[in-house]
Amino acid sequence: MLLLIHGIGLTIATLVIDANPSLVGMTDLGPESHIVFYVVTNSFLAVYILVLLWLICTRRRAAIVHNYLYCAISIGCLVAWNVLGMKSPVGTVIDSVPSIVGIVYFANSTRVKRTLTRSLL
Repeated sequence: MLLLIHGIGLTIATLVIDANPSLVGMTDLGPESHIVFYVVTNSFLAVYILVLLWLICTRRRAAIVHNYLYCAISIGCLVAWNVLGMKSPVGTVIDSVPSIVGIVYFANSTRVKRTLTRSLL
């Protein structure tokens, strides 16, 4: 849930700062294509978190695979944002930690496998 709030907050902040860069002491935030890519990918991740939360709350076994996919896509987006100059290398590494922990936890936890027992249907 915190990742969802964090992602939505960053998306809104990006749009506000893009509209008025002087709020953060800048004259330009960056190319519009980079801003659009960031907002679209961050919005996609927020929606995917909602899907993942629904799968977990309804104890669907598919949540395990979707957690892996979400974490991989999240890390991919972080790397892409870094390449576009929208994320620092240190920020990319730090923000990748929750996804790495999520992958390791879901892969090794017997409790996850025991709890998420219902098939998707």
